[in-house]
Amino acid sequence: MKGIMNSHAPYHSLVTAFLCIVLVIAGGLLMVPVSAHPPSGMSVTYQELSKELLVSITHAVPNPGEHYINEVTISVNGKVVNTSRYTSQPAPDTFSYTYPVEAVTGDEIKVTATCSRAGSMTRTLHNTGPIASASSASPDSQPTQKAAVGLLPVLGVAAALLIGKK
Repeated sequence: MKGIMNSHAPYHSLVTAFLCIVLVIAGGLLMVPVSAHPPSGMSVTYQELSKELLVSITHAVPNPGEHYINEVTISVNGKVVNTSRYTSQPAPDTFSYTYPVEAVTGDEIKVTATCSRAGSMTRTLHNTGPIASASSASPDSQPTQKAAVGLLPVLGVAAALLIGKK
């Protein structure tokens, strides 16, 4: 009997080592979405006389070349009039873009800024006259964030099943 038990000991050690390595790698992969976040603030100002939309975005990141606002979409009365894509952001915290936009008093201007890693923020501006603005206090100001991958629970179940087969 002792010979049989000893022959399984290296197998159990190998399985345990494998599970530890898998869990460490999975933990490392799951930490990346934690650092991803949508913009934390955005203000939008439309100047009807110059037909310019000023969008100021706050998205604090340590490296704006790797984690940045990669897209800004503008719609007027539900119709997309501009989609700008970026490969970095000009500053590590708050920055502004100016866009040419045709709108008249009464139009609804909606701006969505999307993070390259996760989430977006949308502001809606109702053009009330020569200079109209909307800030983070808008009712639709809640940022959205994509759900993190649910890999850790799957790995936990797999580990429990393997350990349970001892």
